[in-house]
Amino acid sequence: MYPRSKFQEVLLEIRQEMAREADFDVDLFAEIVRTGAGPQDARIHSMSDAAADRPVNTAKAARD
Repeated sequence: MYPRSKFQEVLLEIRQEMAREADFDVDLFAEIVRTGAGPQDARIHSMSDAAADRPVNTAKAARD
């Protein structure tokens, strides 16, 4: 078998970390569904709140 390059080693580490995070997210979702309890910080994930928190571009607003 050929030795792996540094790029391949780093890529493999990143893929493994992403797989662990995805597994955690799936487990967390399954626990939320199983218990029927939503996350404590549900407001953070709301799209309307995220849009309201964005700063307004005053230069563009002045042109319009």
